[in-house]
Amino acid sequence: MTEHVDVVLVYPQRAPRRGRHWIMPSLGLMYLSAVLREAGYSVRHIDHTFLERHEVLDQIDRLKPSVIGVYCMITMQDEAFSLAEQVRGKALTIAGGPYPSGDPDEFVDRFDLVAIGEGEETILEVMAHLGDRRFEEVAGLVFKRGGELVRTAPRERNRDLDSLPLPYRRDLPNRQYIQYWRRHWKDATTPLMSTRGCPFSCEFCHKAVFGNLFKARGSESVVAEMREIADLGYDHVWMSDDLFTLNYKRTLELAADIEAAQVPLTWECLSRVTHVDYDLFSQMRRAGCKRIFFGIESGDEGVLKQMSKGITPQQAEETVEACVRAGIKAAGFFMVGYLGETTESLLRTIRFSSRLPLDYVSYTIAYPLPGTKFFAKVEDIRQHGEWHKVRHNRLLFNTDFSEFKLRAAIYKGAAQHRLRKMHLKPVAVAFELATDPVLRVIR
Repeated sequence: MTEHVDVVLVYPQRAPRRGRHWIMPSLGLMYLSAVLREAGYSVRHIDHTFLERHEVLDQIDRLKPSVIGVYCMITMQDEAFSLAEQVRGKALTIAGGPYPSGDPDEFVDRFDLVAIGEGEETILEVMAHLGDRRFEEVAGLVFKRGGELVRTAPRERNRDLDSLPLPYRRDLPNRQYIQYWRRHWKDATTPLMSTRGCPFSCEFCHKAVFGNLFKARGSESVVAEMREIADLGYDHVWMSDDLFTLNYKRTLELAADIEAAQVPLTWECLSRVTHVDYDLFSQMRRAGCKRIFFGIESGDEGVLKQMSKGITPQQAEETVEACVRAGIKAAGFFMVGYLGETTESLLRTIRFSSRLPLDYVSYTIAYPLPGTKFFAKVEDIRQHGEWHKVRHNRLLFNTDFSEFKLRAAIYKGAAQHRLRKMHLKPVAVAFELATDPVLRVIR
């Protein structure tokens, strides 16, 4: 039996067949679904995560949509592109999300329209112009007309997040997400975004969707969404803000309101090592915060300056210690092989990161995302043949370091951190002293 809907939104994520992974639904598509429904359009959100491709295509054929919107991050590129080939001509196709926003030229030959930046107002204006096809009047689009590339005016960012309806979650495969998370991670986790944007200028950071303008939702809206998430059966929330703790006063008040509301959820978030202190962490802990991820990136001041990170190792150390003292687990992100990296700075980062009281440490090889300053800086030395195939921790530009050396550094750091976490400090020290010379001689 066929039915007609105005819009089908597709999230081309696929649940990996092996291992355990942080797989979550798309907040971006939830917001689009909510604003479209509020405007009176019929919408179906198809989450590909637990579906086979033929099931997705069967649903699209049955729903006969006028518009098919596809969200894309760089990790979903292959799925998004193959889906575009299979549905082109069945409806007006639109690509949106971080990857199309940062590198729209990769999408214009595969989709009818490419949406840049926040999509809520864009999708509503596209729907208003479905009849006359005057998409050049819609800000925030890139598309081809008669073989010519058309770039419309940039979309002005939404300054009032409370004007948006809560993300629509009711047509997600919530039961399957909950089962997956409880099977692999214990706490069933789903995302919530309480702020958008980040005013800092780290060169490696991709901010094509929300940009530099920082704006925050009110506590009432955030608490209401947390209640809805709890009612759906989840245990835990991933605050997917670029920088949850930027506004100290606002963060303190929000945490107090979450505590007062007694929502039966725990949560975790991202933070810089600045704009925070023990008092804030203590209030966040009382509100249910279990873990904070800090983007520390390097233990070397010179490399941090190359990144335009705007922090020091000393600040990172003091903040992590305050977080742990407040009863919240601390996690750290670190990057190896960035521009300006030397063997000694690499060793300094591994030594620093493995000695911090971190519950979790993530090491990645410096990754030049399209649309970032870092990407532009390595454009001339980028390994073009590898870029679109990359799915793992790979070295994508030519440097004085080999990928083997950077991987060896990552394994060394992970081992040193693991030994200290197991309270085997003497063993960790002996391992560090034994492997430092080895890393120095590896090319």
